[in-house]
Amino acid sequence: MINQRCVMPVSVPSRKGFAPVLMAAAVASALQITPATAVAQNNVLEEVVVTARRRAESLQETPVAVTAMDAAALRDAGVRNLSDLNQIAPSIDVASANGNAPLANVYIRGVGQRNSGANIDSGVGIYIDDVYAGRPDGALLDLNDIQSVQVLRGPQGTLFGKNTTGGALVFTTNRPTDEFEGSVGVRVGNYDRLDGDFVLNAPLTDNLWTRLSGVARTRDGYIDNGFDGEDYMDEDRQSLIWQTRWVPTDNLTVDLNVNWAETDQTMRPQKCMPVPEIIGWQAQIFDTIAIVPATGKTVDEHCAEAREAGDNNTVISDLGGDYYAENKGTSLTVEWGLTDDLSLKSISAWRGTEASQNDDLDSIGVPFLHRTNTVHPSFNSPSESDQYSQELQLVGSGFDERLQYVTGLYWFQEETGGRANTSYLGPFDPAIANLFFLNVSSSILDADNQAVAAFAQAEWEFNDNWRATVGLRYTDEERELSRTNYAIDPATLDANGGPAFPVGGGLWAVQRPGFVYNPDFSLMEMDTARDKVSNSDVTPMASLQYLIDEMGWIDQGSVYLTYSEGFLSGGLSEAPTGDLEEFEPEEVENWELGFKLDLADRRLRINGALFFTDYVNRQLTTLVINPETNSPSGATINAAKSSIDGVELETTWLATDNLMLTFNMTLADGDIQEFDDTQILLADTSVAPGPGCTRSNLSLVVVDACPNDRSDENLPRLAEQTYLLAAQYTIETGMGTFLPRVQASWKMDMEFCFDSSSCESGLWFEDEQFELSARLTWISPSERWVGSLYGTNLTDEDYIVGGTALVESEGVGGLAYAPPRMYGAELEYRF
Repeated sequence: MINQRCVMPVSVPSRKGFAPVLMAAAVASALQITPATAVAQNNVLEEVVVTARRRAESLQETPVAVTAMDAAALRDAGVRNLSDLNQIAPSIDVASANGNAPLANVYIRGVGQRNSGANIDSGVGIYIDDVYAGRPDGALLDLNDIQSVQVLRGPQGTLFGKNTTGGALVFTTNRPTDEFEGSVGVRVGNYDRLDGDFVLNAPLTDNLWTRLSGVARTRDGYIDNGFDGEDYMDEDRQSLIWQTRWVPTDNLTVDLNVNWAETDQTMRPQKCMPVPEIIGWQAQIFDTIAIVPATGKTVDEHCAEAREAGDNNTVISDLGGDYYAENKGTSLTVEWGLTDDLSLKSISAWRGTEASQNDDLDSIGVPFLHRTNTVHPSFNSPSESDQYSQELQLVGSGFDERLQYVTGLYWFQEETGGRANTSYLGPFDPAIANLFFLNVSSSILDADNQAVAAFAQAEWEFNDNWRATVGLRYTDEERELSRTNYAIDPATLDANGGPAFPVGGGLWAVQRPGFVYNPDFSLMEMDTARDKVSNSDVTPMASLQYLIDEMGWIDQGSVYLTYSEGFLSGGLSEAPTGDLEEFEPEEVENWELGFKLDLADRRLRINGALFFTDYVNRQLTTLVINPETNSPSGATINAAKSSIDGVELETTWLATDNLMLTFNMTLADGDIQEFDDTQILLADTSVAPGPGCTRSNLSLVVVDACPNDRSDENLPRLAEQTYLLAAQYTIETGMGTFLPRVQASWKMDMEFCFDSSSCESGLWFEDEQFELSARLTWISPSERWVGSLYGTNLTDEDYIVGGTALVESEGVGGLAYAPPRMYGAELEYRF
């Protein structure tokens, strides 16, 4: 738990006389910060209430590894966006862009998903007011009017909507209340940052209340593109949430949530990184037939030029790129208290997502490898995804409150259409032998995913100290995928209507003189592949917990041992040609030994967990050859066996009545025991192919596709060491309360490589990510005004945060670096 304020203790819902229908109100009350004027009256750490097990309970009595932050803790730590959690919570890595696109890409305990396609899910689930966000597009949430954020680590296979093998992020917004209140806020900063947000809560009648909140985020980009002189990786996002709460009786609560968000930003072009010891087979082809004849330079020489241009946030990218996403959603939550000990909850939801992007995968100033669904007029429309879900929960207690249980049913359906993916190489004119070169492949994916589940979890209290929890979930998922491939219509390539004849490999014989390239050429349908798969699984969990009474230096606490399983359904790979190949479900077993202790008169809190997680058929991404274009394409495969183990520690110490210190630590070790892949490299034609290798003639070069044991690689995005150290001081004055805060975070030994050669090169391995930030918050005596001065990455560190490493095909790769120093001021007025 990270909460940098000392407050009056709040009441936690008692296990005796627990009324499930009042859960939301209890959580809201328990997470509310007591006024700063009361801080010194009872100098203990606050009690935090979480809903990690679908009911309100004390964090210190919850046998789950969870970090919980309320609105004040988020504000004090400067967390205004999902990506800001990257430095705060243990074992989490949140990138502000996946590859080039600014979409949510979350890893917990080394588990996540690089592939953002509709045919696959992430191992980390994002839940917004109990509704699962199926697609990462637009899920890089801006946090405004948030009641709490909970980071649940480890498999959440029993209680949460869609199964997740790595963990879950649970966001809860503030519900409407029966008082007229609101706030307006503004933030300014360098790079022309200008943000605004507002909240307005109004009671319409005695039992009908409504609440409207909105956010606008704008900032210039910090990546300078030497090709077009523009700035990239800017921010331009807006969102609105409108909620209505109706409480017709004491036992019935109805919540309507309607939300909208839009993102319209530039991409994150990357810094090119040469890999001298690797000759890319694709670069070898196109250097010979197009790039050198047209530009006079090889891919390696273009990359070296881009590498030498400016600092690490200066790039040379001929495409640059942009990203657009629009999210709409609505949910209806009805909670009915059947008795004092039993409630029924229904969550009905719809979420619609539109998304489009174009990005430069080669990181150089020529059109070597572009991927887009916005450039070509035939496919200049966003992909559309609609998800529908219905969840029923029965929450109750029995046997004089010694039994607490949750059981329910879950249904989910997602339909995605029009997800176009067009890869461009060229145009280059003239190319070899005065031919014209353009190599284009295009495909559209349509996906239909369905899931049904039944779940139950029960806790039995043997006595005041011992509790046991068991849970079981049955999940059945079906995935259907359709892929339609398209190719250039030769009759439309010349704007003057002249003939164009394919020579092979992207070369075209055209009528010269008189040929004029038509960028609006037509694409014609070539073939369609369609298939579906079904997977089901039963995932149990069991936990034994001992509650520690006050004894010696321990004021209160608990120790628990939990075994849990998780399941992530299989699916169909998006490989570009041939049949749709199936990848297997991901299955996980997790052991966790945890402890939660309040010490030193409740001024010191130490929570920790030791975990061991064993994965079978972990879903990873590889590269295959697209034989139509001789270019690399992504495909999903399984790593048969891998494991992750580690230790997590969260410590909060009220060192004095005014000084709060926080120390978090994670030590993790990931091991791939079995990962059989295929590596594609230039062939030595003087010798026969090696054992198990398949030799292919790609017009100008010959390549071998050989079995490749990748079990000695590091797991991507898993830091071996992470640390957080924060200090916050409370200063009471006649002008209000001042809260200076300094925070430093370290992540060490992280891998961002992709293909085998990039992993072997070590160039995508980051030894240390260090971030130093500071914040000074002021709260007026009336608490109506709140202001802050802030700075992030104050030492302007330059470290790797991602990359696109297609080294075996390109011979080069892209690297993404941390944002530079940011600073500014915030001001909020509450009424």
